[in-house]
Amino acid sequence: MKYVVGVDIGGTFTDCVAIDETGRVLHGKALSTHATSPTEGVLAGVEQLAEAAGLSLDSFIPAISRFSHGTTIGTNLVVERNGAKVGVIATKGHGDALSMMRGRGRTAGVAADLRANVRDTDKPVPIVPRRLIAEVAERITRDGTVLAPLDEDDARAVITGLLDQGAEAISIALLWSFRNPAHEERLRELVQEVDPSIYVSLSSEIAPRQGEYERTVATVINAYVGPASSRYLTELADELRGRGIGREPFIMQSNGGVLPVAVASRLPIQTIGSGPAGGLAGTALIAARSNHRNVIATDMGGTSFEVGLLIDGRPILSSENVIDQYTFKISQLDVRSIACGGGSIARYEPHSGGLRVGPESAGSSPGPACYGAGTLPTVTDADVVLRLLEPDQFLGGRMGLDAQRAADAVQTLADQLGLSVEEAASGILRINNHNAATLIRQRTIEQGVDPRDFVVYAFGGAGPVHAFHFAEELGAAQVVIPMGNGASTLSAYGIAASDVMQVFERECSIVAPFDIDTLKSVVSSVEDQARTAMKEAGFPADQVTVEHTALARYAEQYLQELELSLPTLSGDESVIAQTMTDAFRAQYKRLFGEAALAVFQAIEIFAVRVTARVNLHSGSGTSGTSRGEVSTEPATPTRHRDIYWPGTEAWQKTAVYDGTPTSGQRIDGPAVVQLPHTSISVAPGQYLETDASGNAVLTLKEIMA
Repeated sequence: MKYVVGVDIGGTFTDCVAIDETGRVLHGKALSTHATSPTEGVLAGVEQLAEAAGLSLDSFIPAISRFSHGTTIGTNLVVERNGAKVGVIATKGHGDALSMMRGRGRTAGVAADLRANVRDTDKPVPIVPRRLIAEVAERITRDGTVLAPLDEDDARAVITGLLDQGAEAISIALLWSFRNPAHEERLRELVQEVDPSIYVSLSSEIAPRQGEYERTVATVINAYVGPASSRYLTELADELRGRGIGREPFIMQSNGGVLPVAVASRLPIQTIGSGPAGGLAGTALIAARSNHRNVIATDMGGTSFEVGLLIDGRPILSSENVIDQYTFKISQLDVRSIACGGGSIARYEPHSGGLRVGPESAGSSPGPACYGAGTLPTVTDADVVLRLLEPDQFLGGRMGLDAQRAADAVQTLADQLGLSVEEAASGILRINNHNAATLIRQRTIEQGVDPRDFVVYAFGGAGPVHAFHFAEELGAAQVVIPMGNGASTLSAYGIAASDVMQVFERECSIVAPFDIDTLKSVVSSVEDQARTAMKEAGFPADQVTVEHTALARYAEQYLQELELSLPTLSGDESVIAQTMTDAFRAQYKRLFGEAALAVFQAIEIFAVRVTARVNLHSGSGTSGTSRGEVSTEPATPTRHRDIYWPGTEAWQKTAVYDGTPTSGQRIDGPAVVQLPHTSISVAPGQYLETDASGNAVLTLKEIMA
């Protein structure tokens, strides 16, 4: 038996999934080991998969036909400021792009309720000290013409100076290099002549887009996380190879695809956000089987709460990302995140006399108080106090929770608020779930859609526990808990089932009525680049498929950009141009309203994007799950326990079921469905069933009435 394995390292847990040749899905969940080596947590999770398969770890790893991995190491390096010491090379006169930022640099990525407080906002601590930013004499114009050649003697002196000051990686971001990368490529050769071991990032390869600041940020972050990411990925690959794995691991990218380790090591910035991207990719697969076209994908784990959208069956993409207040542009699945997970810390706010939850998180170390080491009250501690979680059943009984420590932590907060311990715990959940619902509203309304028209998918370890409340506040009709127990490890499932994918972009300026010959030329050039790169990555041309899209906007309007699928560029050129114009206007109207359509402003295609894919999972058993048996017998609880339900503010006798209902059965609330890696809360007035694809479906009864 062969297995496809996906691994997602989160802030608290490392989730693992194995899919065998019959489509059976195995799950593993271990604490993340950020403090030592992430590989330890990965192997602990994979060992659980081996146990579920009835094998030893040494027998299981050689049976893995494909190993795909998503990691937070890049994110952690930036946020914790533990990355490499980066030297930056810029065009003479342009060395201050990082420190100047944009006008919104003080508030980029800052929570909405803090942006208006000028005293509490500031530019981020510089990721590169000014002494490690150098300038070289050269100049390329906006059309790619060499205006001033690169002064190589000056460049050698600059490179030597940066390395003498301790630079461990070099970021090269020259003006208009995405039009003509010759000077950047020559500078890389000069760096490698001086020291071949130095990690080098070029802006023309990392982020070939207009926007000097954003392109510089992307290139610097890639260099900042590059050495450590490369070391970790190499360490992981060596460990698996030493244990007998037969194929090089794949690494998840934030754009929703995977790449071989060798390629991913050159593009570590693409691993930032790879875990949430895996969740949205997994949602897309399952939603397609269930014929759900419009979906809100919500992932609540131990540290964060992420939201992504499927509209008409396609994940929404974004070109802009913010990390630690630094904005950069790369193509990625548009997943928004807030600190709203099970580990979010609750505290008394002395200025208002109220309760605040997050954004600080207890993480996996020390973790919530109920984990046995922490002392501060968290969302998970509130779950234990209210008895939504059963301490001796957490993670299938493999990890017991300390109910007394949870109660003591919440009691301290309750005393400050003048509430009972139950009221304080209920308040923690209600605030946390309100924060989650608010993010969903912002995310959907921003896309010009009504969240009530969408199906909510809730996954992650804490998602099924809390979806009953945040989805009700949102006004959703139903919540799908994908694959039941598999919801806890859905990101790992999405990573396991993802294809190889790379995205290539080229800036251009083609104004309506579009010159189709010019557009064809740009598309052909980018496609050639994509196919060449995939061939170099080891994939023959007959395995590669490509998809062409255009990034469009009203000319000179830089804040709103739309992605349009390109039609076949053959036939009547006027019809092709009109088709693209109509598609742009329809999407712009949906997002911003009919009154926002401009009559006298031309539509401009400012970039072409080519997505190259290789299908890895065709016939591999990753196609899905089945509902299994159909029962006409009512579901029978295994026991009962009293639960204090937020919203009702009262203890209620609640049925507890071990496992999701068999298809044809229905579980009415109040109830808790206990699963090995999570549990599903069914509030009073709601009910739970299993659909034809094996997903648990929570219906919010009052909304359906």
